[in-house]
Amino acid sequence: MIASLIGASKGFGAETILRDLTLGIEPGDRIGLIGPNGSGKSTLLNMISGELEPDEGQRHVQEGLSIGYFRQESGLMMSGSIESQLQSVFSHLYNLEQKMRLVEGEISCQTDHESEEYHRLTDQYHRLQTEFESGDGYQMQVKINTVLTGMGFSGFSREMPVSSLSGGERARLAICKLLLAEPNLLMLDEVTNHLDFHMLAWLESYLSSYKGAILAVSHDRFFLDTITRCIWEMEDKGVVAYPAGYTGYLTLKRERFERRQKEYERFQRERQRFQDYADRNMARASTSSSAKAVLK
Repeated sequence: MIASLIGASKGFGAETILRDLTLGIEPGDRIGLIGPNGSGKSTLLNMISGELEPDEGQRHVQEGLSIGYFRQESGLMMSGSIESQLQSVFSHLYNLEQKMRLVEGEISCQTDHESEEYHRLTDQYHRLQTEFESGDGYQMQVKINTVLTGMGFSGFSREMPVSSLSGGERARLAICKLLLAEPNLLMLDEVTNHLDFHMLAWLESYLSSYKGAILAVSHDRFFLDTITRCIWEMEDKGVVAYPAGYTGYLTLKRERFERRQKEYERFQRERQRFQDYADRNMARASTSSSAKAVLK
């Protein structure tokens, strides 16, 4: 399990938002989070991400877990250019690449290929290259081009300032950054609000092969049907989990309601039977103790 809440409760002021919540996320999970506005979806996401601490209970995350969180207002504070924003995701790899180029230059100046210095430099270069390759460094630009095209930026200059983009375009750029970062847990809050049909189709295809776990809030049932295998529904300050996509969730929820309705009707019949017994036997001394016990 990469992230979990155990007996977690959260409130603001006198209002309890979430109560005694226990749930967990496994590697590779595909979860859709649904519920009416104000039911606690954002509070739950913020607790899972660690931005909010539960008032009661515990939050556990796997050591070294990376979490990428797209909020509805994501991208509004971004600066620099389109290119610089996306390259910042790979800053470590770009630094490695720069060091490799510097070492290459030093190696080219060596005339004695048997010298200790030459061997030291080639060993250093091989270590840098191995680290660069393990981070998939040679695919950086391919990845950037892929997400920019998928998110509708193919016709944009890479040097365009982010400040000149619209709010929706900055949100899409924020999506690009999250996808390039490839976090272990990707949390998406109403990501489809910023996408047209073609972008949405591309994102659904991209997420279908995503290696990490996904937790998505959306009102788009088709999006949830495509990318999720489990639905979490906010209910009565808690969460009910259904092991299915959105269409399967509708069936499972109806079946659950019918079971609960039958249980309630059975309980009401049993309650009436007890009440009838008590009514008949309360007045008689010989049976009043039994009637009181039944009522209790």
